[in-house]
Amino acid sequence: MDLTPENLIYNELIGLPVEVDSPGLRLKGIVVDETRNMLVIDAGGSDKKIPKQAASFIFTLPDGRRVKVLGSLLISQPENRIPKRRKKGK
Repeated sequence: MDLTPENLIYNELIGLPVEVDSPGLRLKGIVVDETRNMLVIDAGGSDKKIPKQAASFIFTLPDGRRVKVLGSLLISQPENRIPKRRKKGK
């Protein structure tokens, strides 16, 4: 499945370039981990834990498009947010 602005929040975020847009915090980096309530971002060699609820995130898709997502839409355990892939024929 291709990553699109419409399905971004239902896909794996680890590895995507991201900018954090929240009051008092501007940060760019790569998503290296995710928990229910936080994104962990490698920002130039140091990992920063950013609460999802308190920020908006601007992700850069592989095709170069940029998508802004409210962190509140990402609150969930990643495995519950990401749909299971169906096997062919089922």
